[in-house]
Amino acid sequence: MAAPAIPAQIADIDVAWLNEALGDEFGTITAASAERFGEGVGILGELARFTLTYADGHSGPATLVAKCASPSEENQFLALAMGFYVREVNFYRHVADSVAVRVPRPYHAATSDTGVPFVLLIEDIAGASTPDQLAGLSVDEVTTIISTIAPLHIQFWGSDRLDALDWLPPMNNDMYKGGAPLATALFPSFAEHFGDRIPADFMATIGGACERYAELLDYTTTIGAPTFTHTDCRAENYLFGGPDGDDAVTVIDFQLSTRHIGMWDVTNLIAGSMDPELRKQHETAIIQGYVDQIVAAGIDYSLDQAMHEYRVCLLQQMAAQVITSDLQGGNDRGTELLEQLHLRPVLAAIDNDAGSILDLF
Repeated sequence: MAAPAIPAQIADIDVAWLNEALGDEFGTITAASAERFGEGVGILGELARFTLTYADGHSGPATLVAKCASPSEENQFLALAMGFYVREVNFYRHVADSVAVRVPRPYHAATSDTGVPFVLLIEDIAGASTPDQLAGLSVDEVTTIISTIAPLHIQFWGSDRLDALDWLPPMNNDMYKGGAPLATALFPSFAEHFGDRIPADFMATIGGACERYAELLDYTTTIGAPTFTHTDCRAENYLFGGPDGDDAVTVIDFQLSTRHIGMWDVTNLIAGSMDPELRKQHETAIIQGYVDQIVAAGIDYSLDQAMHEYRVCLLQQMAAQVITSDLQGGNDRGTELLEQLHLRPVLAAIDNDAGSILDLF
């Protein structure tokens, strides 16, 4: 039996397609209503929650979440160039049922060879709440998320199992290193946009990181053991609560996953999802908590090592923010979200003298 056609957008998903895609796993669906969500939250994808009605005597989940490619040409271009959509489909097809974190159950995952169109149908974590990225995470929320993601790092830390995941690229893969010309091309507009909020001397450091982005990515692979990183570790990719109880945390959005050092996820969360003043007060203690969790698993790790990795990751994030600086937010909230995602890591890099890392490679 031929696989069902892949919808280009949420509007292309109807009852007939759902029945074909879900097959015998669900009962016969007779009606489906879609409620879009995630505008200003999901930057690289289009999201909707489908409420399902079943034929008499048939049953299945009352709701599910569908995800398709972003309708924004700029956002879709970046996702295609970097292989994001194909990667998330592979995650749900191959490892979602065996990773050491709670993730939504996949019902259907399909993509073209290029990544567009692509579609995911996944479990709706009913009753869960998402922290507000713009407001910033509390210290308790940050430590909870890090405690949630650390078991994934531990599971794959320096493990040969990473080699079997041929769809999971190392951070210094050719696609990412090929982003160096894009970084240098976008840097002038980035500098103009943020020039009144970033000191001129540090803006020059960001420019240097962009020029040496490929070498920087190679350097990141030399400073610590690789593991499976979520890589998009920000507030709104973690769901608190739901059917498994108030203490449950579900991890979503694996488009950006890579083989990288675990500190990337910690850095991404602390630098991008906390108010800068709160982050400055607590970042070292938060990182110490992560180190303690890794050491408790029998891994040789230290705060000194973690802090060095933190600064390296901050330097990498500065250049990465330039590469993504022409993404479209979709609405006012999305635009403000991107502003914070681009600016907060730079402020963390300034506070931690991440620019000095440029002297090490």
